[in-house]
Amino acid sequence: MIIFIKVICIILAVVIIALVLLQQGKGSDLGSAFGGGSSNSMFGALGPSDFLGKATYYIVAIWLILSLLLAYLYKTENSAVVFDEPLIEEVIQEGLSDEIPID
Repeated sequence: MIIFIKVICIILAVVIIALVLLQQGKGSDLGSAFGGGSSNSMFGALGPSDFLGKATYYIVAIWLILSLLLAYLYKTENSAVVFDEPLIEEVIQEGLSDEIPID
């Protein structure tokens, strides 16, 4: 499950980078190279800003939710007992040592 979510997060990250690069900024960006500023573009007269912007928001939201889920799964997977109980009980039974150096 964790590996599947990791792969999906990596794919979504690459898609997010591509979508951000395709969007038209205030100047001539990579979005205008694909016809983003013209009326006969693939996305209509308004350009790809509405479509690509909404797609970017939705994909980023999905990526964020999956990343939080991945963090939760890692946390629950690694919540094993750090110390063995017999070791802790052994230290408690021995008590404090008189050999503690004092400066």
